[in-house]
Amino acid sequence: MNILLTGTRGYRPGFIGNNFLKLYKDKYDIFEYDGDIRNFDMKLSAFDYDMVVHLAALAGVRRSHEIPTEYWDVNVKASQLIFKQCEEARIPIIYASSSSIYEWWLSPYASTKWFMECIAPPDALGLRFHTVYGPNSRTDMLYDKLLKREVEYITDHVRDWTHVEDVCSAIDVCIQNFHDMKHLVAIDVGTGDPVTVKQLADKVWPDNNLPIRKVTGERTITCADPSVLKEFGWEPKHHILCG
Repeated sequence: MNILLTGTRGYRPGFIGNNFLKLYKDKYDIFEYDGDIRNFDMKLSAFDYDMVVHLAALAGVRRSHEIPTEYWDVNVKASQLIFKQCEEARIPIIYASSSSIYEWWLSPYASTKWFMECIAPPDALGLRFHTVYGPNSRTDMLYDKLLKREVEYITDHVRDWTHVEDVCSAIDVCIQNFHDMKHLVAIDVGTGDPVTVKQLADKVWPDNNLPIRKVTGERTITCADPSVLKEFGWEPKHHILCG
């Protein structure tokens, strides 16, 4: 299977995209889009690609409040170019959505992901990733900062922390079963077993004594419903409090 993958090179190369490439480069013939995703200019053809996996995006809820226009340009306008090409060429597409869409009005990031789902072509499946963590994650992510002990406070949030390898295996399951899943439009990708930020902080940084602060502009609790993925044989192999 020939797959065009975005989110590994070019403008803001991504955490999930690079992990998926590393883990599945021997299973699929993966072609990386290496340009600025905001200027997507490939003429897609079903003769060249069996599927597009679109993972390029600007992520991060809090930062989106600072640069909302850039988030719109990358997550919506660029995706619109890709969606149009896929629809015209009749190439199915799997794309990165977010758990944030369940309260999309809380942040510019969440609203861009909600709008992506609204404009996605019929032959598409959105994956609502829940708080992805793991090796080589973004340096601004809480998990990474806790490991480095670069955190000054924690929040009272509850998150469904999902290991990047489990996310990548979920993408693989969706590729293999796309035609049986696409009617769902978008599905959750997460463990369904959320953990508080404090639990995580105490696990990776014992006796941290970090104060708890209230933070607005993002969801308080996230919890995936992975039942669809489990119907197709997917099971998470990692839990953030284990190992």
